Amino acid sequence: MKVIKLLFLIVPLLFACEQKKMPEDIIDQKKMILIMADLHTMDGYMSTIIYNDTIRKNSKNLYATVYKTHKTTPALYEKSLKYYSMKPALLDTMYNSVQAILDEKEHKLNKAAIEKPKSIQKQK
Repeated sequence: MKVIKLLFLIVPLLFACEQKKMPEDIIDQKKMILIMADLHTMDGYMSTIIYNDTIRKNSKNLYATVYKTHKTTPALYEKSLKYYSMKPALLDTMYNSVQAILDEKEHKLNKAAIEKPKSIQKQK
């Protein structure tokens, strides 16, 4: 009798812990992180330039290159972002990964900026 009671307690817990499969029309987590990092990089670039009508029109093309590079569409990205937004802990983890990618890019750029003047000095 105790075994049956124990089974009634354990079996539902096992099914409750089972993760649901991700829908097929959602961008996988690793690819999504890379897309998010590239879009944030593009946002940073766009914030450094003076906006006018021509830039505003061309900015759509710049963002389109990010989607094209990752072989996705803005609609699929938005749908995937909504999906991950429903899982705040997962989205937070993803954004931590995005931040790590952006920090690494910044570190490389800063390192290149420091090394460039040294190489110029050696030429003199």
